[in-house]
Amino acid sequence: MFRNILAATVVIASATVVLMACSDSPTAEPAKTFTGSKIAVGQGTAWTEMTVGQSNAIQEVSLVFTEDALVGLPGTAPATEFVIPLPSDAPGTVFNHVGVNWQPQGHPPATIYSVPHFDVHFYLISTQERDAMTPADPNFAAKALKVPATNLVPVSYGPDPMPIPRMGSHWGDGTSHEFHGSAFTATMIYGYYDGKMTFIEPMLAKSFIESKPNYSATIRTPAAYPKAGRYPTTYGVTHTAAAKEYRVKLGTFVARN
Repeated sequence: MFRNILAATVVIASATVVLMACSDSPTAEPAKTFTGSKIAVGQGTAWTEMTVGQSNAIQEVSLVFTEDALVGLPGTAPATEFVIPLPSDAPGTVFNHVGVNWQPQGHPPATIYSVPHFDVHFYLISTQERDAMTPADPNFAAKALKVPATNLVPVSYGPDPMPIPRMGSHWGDGTSHEFHGSAFTATMIYGYYDGKMTFIEPMLAKSFIESKPNYSATIRTPAAYPKAGRYPTTYGVTHTAAAKEYRVKLGTFVARN
């Protein structure tokens, strides 16, 4: 009797495996990575990469640059901006382009961010919109310093009082380590203009990048965003020895609004 039951069980299990194998249930789409045009930076190059998964949902967007991109950069002010396009063949995203500002002598507040560093702006607006954000507009300062709605700003973030042309106002995290006795290494900044979010900005000390870290951190996110889409909840910087490349990335995207 036990032998008959065992045989029947094997037949049923085998049939189940066959049915599962013949099922037309969709399988997960493999992730795809798109690569943008390369731009000269220092003595090297930089470009963007975007990885998407199921239904072309963005999973990660990165600024990638070679080790020698950190060599031969200007050593004195003013800051140098590198505008780096997103991959032209990638699916749509909330981001428009990346603007990397090299700050050879840092910027205010003094003793906090007055070290050589990179401001890596992932812009939600176009270069044309940025170009219109200048002191030639009599309302520039008022627009740049307009306080966004509370739900558009992460808890613990506050504004820098200086409006910046082509950017707007920068809002920083008051709980970040550099405001509590530790030397600045990496932090996350948000940008606003006329009350609307304009960029998400990892800011990274050059010395920290050169330490070849494998760094990842959670992003403090607002309750709402200016437009529906997928937004990052983590950021990081990594180094790949074999490729001699650094990567500044936004990841763990979630759908919002």
